Amino acid sequence: MTRIVRLLAAILCIAASFTGPALAASNILLIFGDDMGVETLGSYGLGDNPPTTATLDEMAREGLRFTNFWSQPVCSPTRATILTGRYGFRTGIGRPVNRGGPLPAIPELPEWASPGPSAMGGGMGGMGGMGGMGGMGGGDLQALPRHGLSVEEYTLPMAFRANDALGYTTAAIGKWHLADPLNGWLEHPNRVGFDHYSGLITGTTESYFAWNKVVDGEVTGAVGYTPADKTDDAIAWIQDQGDRPWFMWFAFNLPHTPLHLPPEENWQSDHSDLDPKSISAGAAEEYFNAMIEAMDTQIGRLLASLDPEVRENTYVIFLGDNGTLSGDVRAPFEAGRAKGTIYEGGVNVPLIITGPGVERGAVPDALVNSSDLFVTIMEMAGIDPDETIPDDVVHDSISFLSVLTNPDGPSPREWLYADEFFGAFAGVETADYAMRSSRYKLLRFDGEEEFYDLQEDPYEYQNLLAGELSAQEHAEYRALQEQILTLRNSE
Repeated sequence: MTRIVRLLAAILCIAASFTGPALAASNILLIFGDDMGVETLGSYGLGDNPPTTATLDEMAREGLRFTNFWSQPVCSPTRATILTGRYGFRTGIGRPVNRGGPLPAIPELPEWASPGPSAMGGGMGGMGGMGGMGGMGGGDLQALPRHGLSVEEYTLPMAFRANDALGYTTAAIGKWHLADPLNGWLEHPNRVGFDHYSGLITGTTESYFAWNKVVDGEVTGAVGYTPADKTDDAIAWIQDQGDRPWFMWFAFNLPHTPLHLPPEENWQSDHSDLDPKSISAGAAEEYFNAMIEAMDTQIGRLLASLDPEVRENTYVIFLGDNGTLSGDVRAPFEAGRAKGTIYEGGVNVPLIITGPGVERGAVPDALVNSSDLFVTIMEMAGIDPDETIPDDVVHDSISFLSVLTNPDGPSPREWLYADEFFGAFAGVETADYAMRSSRYKLLRFDGEEEFYDLQEDPYEYQNLLAGELSAQEHAEYRALQEQILTLRNSE
């Protein structure tokens, strides 16, 4: 028997010598664009005069481009759903966080930079100008401070820490917009589990050329071009990881206001006719295009910095955090039904994914929600969500990892949900919300229901409740009503 065991062991050793080294764990790069719906990218074939985006176009050819992906209507709620896998009515994050802590004055602008919005007579568009403010629940709720994400929430980077045997390191670079004085303020990204943070702790900045930069809880004034600085930080951090697998949350502010002309090395088409010092309303679309081109250029620079074998073993996920600002939105969407609303113009945003095993050039029609990235990213890293997420955590995340290799397969979801509300938990009852199935969509906007057939009317021009519903339409309407009630009453 001993001789047999030794023989089997020898055979196994020989076999192992032919299998080569174990496959390295995949890296995961999650990239956010800020305020951009599906009409802003040429690969989606919707808007007129799209910006030139060579990197994102190539990603769409190399991987999957999702057409039925919903974010939340504004930025902080979308980020909270990804970090926690939970809808806004569970976390209390229904609008952008507006309760900030102390920050020093920003440095003086460089002479060559576009001026701040006050000098140009325009606002930053951070909290207002979203077109459609729904879910108000009265002026009192709007006036309440909107808190950040509680440190009691279980988060995605915590799941990486709970599986430290996998060897991952984590970083968040760029826009955060989930911090307030009650949850740690400058230290909030680290408190929710990230090993490293560098970027803008607030939702926006007065200028893209001078800002307050936070690095692991410490704030300093910085001068230069913010997107390039973020990319420099991302490249440096990734290179510091050596052979360890990593997860990076990489969040641009682009193309969020303030409108500006990026430095020329960021352009992908000729913008020499634009004045960096005086931005006229008539040319706003061209400045907006230049800003998206700058984001795409910086994404390209980051991806090019990866060694070929690292790039091949990296999932790259690009998404928009919400729809386009009303002042910048283009057909087929319209102002008043864009950012800040639960119409398609507010929640239907780009999602493009490349990576190991991902089907090339496919366009799945699977329904995917921003909350679904929570468990999907875990599974990309080899983390078992069922074993990792605490039993007392109720989440709304459904993995769509199977879609990456089988885009023609069934949708993991039967419906999508989004909401928006003021006043944290006090505003949940008066929220605007929307739910869609593969074909129909039911929404409540300012207390009034609307019902659409997205197969026949994908841009919501004809409210079916304005007429008589067919038997099928009535059944679908009632089914969505009941599902919304069940979801919002769940614990």
